[in-house]
Amino acid sequence: MTISMKRAAFLLTGTIAAGMYGSVSLAADIETAGPLPAVSGPNGKVEIGGGWADIDDLGDDEVFRGGAAFSFPVGDMFGIQADLTALDAYGETAIGGAAHFFARDPNSYLLGVYGGYTDADPANVWYVGPEAELYLDNISIEAVGGFMDISDGGDTEFYAMGKVALYATENLRLSVGASTVANFESANAGLEWFMGDTGLPLSLTVEGQLGEDGYTSVMAGLSLYFGGEDKSLIRRHREDDPRLHFFNIFNAGLLGGGGGVLGGEEPTCDEDPETQLPGCNPT
Repeated sequence: MTISMKRAAFLLTGTIAAGMYGSVSLAADIETAGPLPAVSGPNGKVEIGGGWADIDDLGDDEVFRGGAAFSFPVGDMFGIQADLTALDAYGETAIGGAAHFFARDPNSYLLGVYGGYTDADPANVWYVGPEAELYLDNISIEAVGGFMDISDGGDTEFYAMGKVALYATENLRLSVGASTVANFESANAGLEWFMGDTGLPLSLTVEGQLGEDGYTSVMAGLSLYFGGEDKSLIRRHREDDPRLHFFNIFNAGLLGGGGGVLGGEEPTCDEDPETQLPGCNPT
């Protein structure tokens, strides 16, 4: 492991503290008199987006991403979510699957385990670790972290991501966060605006990231929710599907430079000139 766990814990603690100071309390009004189930019922969402990324060693490139999530209740206290995701940048495509198993009280917390596998042409990645969310009126504090194994038994790295979200209204989420992924550190800010008045359960999302080695990323997209009753954005986030963490892991770390999974490694040179890979620099 190439990064200190103490340093990562300090990073997450700082993110949480920053969100708790100076927050404005607005009436989210999602609490009920009795307990709610961990997942209100079978539901899902589809996300698509695109944007631009730039980093010193690789230059700039367009980024495209898409994902789908399906959540199911397991009794009243537990829930399961399955994620399918894809991201394309710097001439490479990463396709991943992940699962969340969690206990949740939509009025106060989520606590679970999150793990998955990503197949990218230069490398493959396994990752697993805890996932937690704390709900304080119209503020959500979210954290996920753990270990990742890069290239099937190769380097074992640590990752941690923390985010504080303020629901300025029931349908407008503003967030700030920080992450360390395979020893690559970055910060992010974003918003999600739920446009339920259009007749479709559709959200507009925007996110920007800044990181080491001159890393910059700007992304915009749409999220379409389905299943369950009509409800506000804050209720969808706390009663239905947890976040798709894949995009933050790859945008912030493995795309930006931590581990070089997308575009960060030089192609292996083949001794036969007829099968030599483009971009190879034989010595």
